[in-house]
Amino acid sequence: MLSKILLFIGVLLLSLGTYNAFTLPAKIESYRIVFFHVPSAITAYLAFTVSFIYSILYLRSSDLSKDRTAFISAKFGIIMALIAFLSGSIWAKSTWGTYFTWYEIREVIVLLLLFIYAIYFSLRNLIETDKARLSALYLIVAYLTVPASYVAGFFSPLHPRPFEAEFSPEWRLNLLLMILAFSLIYVSYLIKKTRIGEPKSS
Repeated sequence: MLSKILLFIGVLLLSLGTYNAFTLPAKIESYRIVFFHVPSAITAYLAFTVSFIYSILYLRSSDLSKDRTAFISAKFGIIMALIAFLSGSIWAKSTWGTYFTWYEIREVIVLLLLFIYAIYFSLRNLIETDKARLSALYLIVAYLTVPASYVAGFFSPLHPRPFEAEFSPEWRLNLLLMILAFSLIYVSYLIKKTRIGEPKSS
């Protein structure tokens, strides 16, 4: 029930935020994609962080439900990271004239992040012995790409620095709305798939 309520609120906010994304006055039209790029990136970071935490919890407890939560959260995270990467590439094309450049350090590290987490899902399907423990160890190491991709934004020659862009109050409010919408949809998904916070059946 809780997951359905959160999903409903998330979709409602997403619909409102999407409408605002295409109707609010814009100094630069290509910047409208920020309403999808930033929330998906933040939600990816959130999902990978939860995956990281639950991997540690599994290693400490050997509770397979912790391993499942880490896996499910990582799966949602890589989808969000892919959306962030693709939306960023679309913006890069309109701004820099190319979808991707090896010169842009943040793009390179995010691409590396996607490959590393994609390998996680492949290895998980291949491993038959001690799968949960090895998966947890892999996710803990893979998580290093998350803070690395964020910090890279401060040193990127092309990518705007975090908090550098100057948005109107309406834009900032809608951006926060979209971040909340994406986050609620993620939490709804996590609860539905793992039964976190749901009453246990007798």
